Amino acid sequence: MSFLSSYVIRSNATAQNSTTVGWVNSSTDRGTIDILWSCSITIFLCCWVATQPTPGAATDKWYHPFVDKVHLAMIGLLGPEFLFGIALGQLSSARRCVKLFRKDSHLLHGTKWTYSYAFFVNMGGIHLTSPDFPGGFPITGQQLHYLLQHDHVDFPDMKAMAVGERNTRDTLSKLVTVWQVLFFSITELQRIRKGLSTTTIEITALSYAAAMIATSVCWFKKPSITKPQTITTKNGKLVYQIRTEAQEQTHPDLKLEVWYRTPMEFVTDDIWGIDTHWSYYTQLTHYMRFLVVSRPLNTRPWNRLPSDQWLPPDNILLPFGALVHAMFNVSFVIPWNFHFPTNVERWLWRGFSIYQLVFAAYGGVYYIIEVIRWQKLMSMNRNGDNLEDPTLDNDRSAQARTYLPPMSGDLNSESHLSGQGLIDPTPNRGEFRWYWKIQRWLNSARNISRDVDPRMEMSLRVLGPVSVTCALYIIARLFLYIEDFASLRAQPADTYQTVNRFIPFLGSG
Repeated sequence: MSFLSSYVIRSNATAQNSTTVGWVNSSTDRGTIDILWSCSITIFLCCWVATQPTPGAATDKWYHPFVDKVHLAMIGLLGPEFLFGIALGQLSSARRCVKLFRKDSHLLHGTKWTYSYAFFVNMGGIHLTSPDFPGGFPITGQQLHYLLQHDHVDFPDMKAMAVGERNTRDTLSKLVTVWQVLFFSITELQRIRKGLSTTTIEITALSYAAAMIATSVCWFKKPSITKPQTITTKNGKLVYQIRTEAQEQTHPDLKLEVWYRTPMEFVTDDIWGIDTHWSYYTQLTHYMRFLVVSRPLNTRPWNRLPSDQWLPPDNILLPFGALVHAMFNVSFVIPWNFHFPTNVERWLWRGFSIYQLVFAAYGGVYYIIEVIRWQKLMSMNRNGDNLEDPTLDNDRSAQARTYLPPMSGDLNSESHLSGQGLIDPTPNRGEFRWYWKIQRWLNSARNISRDVDPRMEMSLRVLGPVSVTCALYIIARLFLYIEDFASLRAQPADTYQTVNRFIPFLGSG
């Protein structure tokens, strides 16, 4: 980073006094279209090839895998650090799954439990079917371990599911992307070595390349699949029987009638504050019919796991995550003294790049706080303080134990809300009606999940400030993208001097 900083000071001090040019046609040197093409294709490949959606539902149409990939690519375009955060959590979850199965290796019947298997199961690659759930529903690695441990299912034939073969189907596209990213990065570093001017869009593409490499490292062992495999309960056992035995043996506070996502969700450790917050905003986009980051989940039980689910990270991976997060957001400050067509654009870039850093620091602190809270809840669960659900505090756990959402009807109806004590059922005095209406709206705004899952409830004290900072983040990111292209209308002449095209670090260029 110090190398880049010294380059910024050195090369752009010269750029301020050099001749500026507008659109430059391609010749023996590079032209404007060459910069646009190389940067755009690099960003596109980073957002597209690096993404690996979870398998869809068995009933999905042929185009749904493509839609899921587009949604992940849109997350990468919004911020590759978000895509990296999702990948880091999935790697951590796979790591915990590997440890869990290797600890109880007798359940594997001689099979070596690999990271590919852990990713495969955690991403919803296996669906559990039973007489009472013939359509099946996705299970995670932790839930599969529980089912095996209590002899509810047989160990699945992982080789027959061809997980290893599925993992190599897009190897060629990844190799092409890695080559493009490496070639682009080496070329740009060569320009820096020579002290040639660089555009903001090239710095943006470089930051995407770094984030893509980190994301690909996290997803290196993740299989690329589109359809799930199924396993069946032993001897025709009902899932209801599994829940009954769990209530008797391992989860005494479990209410047999209460579940929200899948009937096996009582065995889980993957619901935490970051995913709750992310799910709130994605659900908001669903209500607005603005489906840009995920597809709605309208079935009960869920027929797939969402590709954009945030999972808690392991402590050992937090330094790696912090490094990637910091490097990406610091990259926007590198063009601090770059040439801009106008002073207004320069100061706007500086202001929004500083906001990127502030948002990154704010988000990083919030992320760490939620990690600590999740770890404390996990510790409580291990100590037996909260046997039903490790993600709920005492108040929310009580709410989950006493509240069964109706299977039909309006969850936000007045009768439903009054039954939950959220509004006054008989506000007869007219002067108080406005108060109860506001109170009802505020209470309903805390939880907009379709099934009113109490784990998805948001604190308004948190929701308000975070919503404002996120809105400003989107505005800042949009400006930086627009300025990447707009600034090309006037650049120093040496921006278009090329370097050696084939062996970048050799020759005079």
